[in-house]
Amino acid sequence: MTQRSTPYPDLILYNGKIRSLAPSGAVYESLACAGGRIVAVGKSDDIRKLSGPDTQQIDLKKRTAIPGLTDTHVHLAEKGTAEKELVDCRDFYTEVHSIPEILERLKKRASELPKGTWVVAHGSPMQDFRLKDKRFPNRNDLDRVLPDYPVSISFGAHITVGNSKALALAGITRDTPDPAGGAIRRDPQGGEPTGELHERAQLILRKVMPEFNYLQLKNGIVFALDQCLERGVTTIHDIVRSGEPVRAYQGLFREGKLHARVSLLPRVIESHIGSRSLIELGLATGFGNEWLRIGGVKMSIDGGITGRNACFYEPYEDDPSNCGIIRIPQDELNDTVLKCHQAGLRCCVHAIGDRAFDMALDAYETALQKLPRKDHRHRIEHMGNWLSTPERMERIVRSGIVAIPNISIGYYVGDAILDCLGERRMTKSFPFRTLLKNGVIIAGGSDAPGYWPVDPLRDIAACVSRKMRWGEVLVPEERISVAEAFAMHTTTAAFAGFEEAYKGTLEVGKLADIAVLAEDPFEIPGERIKDIKVDLTIVGGEVKYQA
Repeated sequence: MTQRSTPYPDLILYNGKIRSLAPSGAVYESLACAGGRIVAVGKSDDIRKLSGPDTQQIDLKKRTAIPGLTDTHVHLAEKGTAEKELVDCRDFYTEVHSIPEILERLKKRASELPKGTWVVAHGSPMQDFRLKDKRFPNRNDLDRVLPDYPVSISFGAHITVGNSKALALAGITRDTPDPAGGAIRRDPQGGEPTGELHERAQLILRKVMPEFNYLQLKNGIVFALDQCLERGVTTIHDIVRSGEPVRAYQGLFREGKLHARVSLLPRVIESHIGSRSLIELGLATGFGNEWLRIGGVKMSIDGGITGRNACFYEPYEDDPSNCGIIRIPQDELNDTVLKCHQAGLRCCVHAIGDRAFDMALDAYETALQKLPRKDHRHRIEHMGNWLSTPERMERIVRSGIVAIPNISIGYYVGDAILDCLGERRMTKSFPFRTLLKNGVIIAGGSDAPGYWPVDPLRDIAACVSRKMRWGEVLVPEERISVAEAFAMHTTTAAFAGFEEAYKGTLEVGKLADIAVLAEDPFEIPGERIKDIKVDLTIVGGEVKYQA
């Protein structure tokens, strides 16, 4: 038995298979928690002798306990609130499979609102690929059913469609130029906007749209964190675009309603938050506590693959005139990364296309040349999804960059991406075995919720089996082991958050963040890991979810 000197434990788990996921591979029958930490591990009989009059004891009945899971890339405050507040037209969640079905949902919401009120909806990424109509609705479709309401519907983070009333309120006409880093799609005949806005062009519309208020955000965060807890997730890294969700998180923490741990990644370009404001205030990565802290800053070089806006050297297979969009030019990127690096703010740079990959690596190498620092743990979000050439992997390792790939994107929309990128660029997609073999540090991020749920067990299953939701086994030679896949959401994820000293394994002294699973993921076929039921989720030694 391993034990730390302590008063009576608050909680004891016994009669289970407690997988520490520590380098030793240790497995225990029982553990004890006190003061939010693990204070003893060992045999059930030995650990139960430590109990006091108020100790809660839970019989695991041979079930498996693992460290609480971490998702290192989510948009939880914004998208969790959207799930509660917006018209749901997402085909991954609903039976919406055509434009008329989308219009019917919008019309129903409008019937509940006064004329002139905004009707705001969200669909799924690359839904045009799956709709019967094989396209997104346009402003004419929306005008036909809702001429008296401004309407906006987003399809993922990179495409928004507005109707004529919404475009008029935003001042978007045939004469409005494309903003830098964005595109206003136009009718090829007359040049009028179709209503479809890409990347930074969406910001023009957002400026006149209603924003979620403080109370809506608090309720949305609680709603989304409850969904996380149901899948054993005890820590998230949440990307935020304004101060209001940060205030909402602080309010929940003060009220004792923050039931999972949050590392905030404020976006500092295309955002209400600027890097200068954080730097001048003296905030650095790690500011906060074990529940709510600053994890770094986020910025996006190119557009999203789901909007066919990620920037590649070669054009899209299904759109020969399109190589994607650069949202941050190299000089601005270099300057922002350097200033944040100098201020102790870890950078998390979104780069999806190969041209954007190289821009991110150039910016990091420039900053590290001017101010060498080994333990910066800067990240490239989405790198490791495809086109990880030997040269790029060598540069990542040399500069100490953490890659945050997203198997969930392949799981849900890999077939559509294959169509738009072509087989050659997807030949070694999500090459996790190759990345690990070459020494690249990879942690798992889902880019959820909103598009699909936060669910590391689903993503772990996809890493191990390579079986995608759309039915194919994607690049099976890049399968990784169950242990390697769990590391992406436990030990390596803790490293990506500067939290490996107290998180990521079940060992004495670590935080008592634990998921109790109905089955042992190490003893079932990899594809079935996604179906494992989470029976209990414990955060800080307290049961926060029970099935």
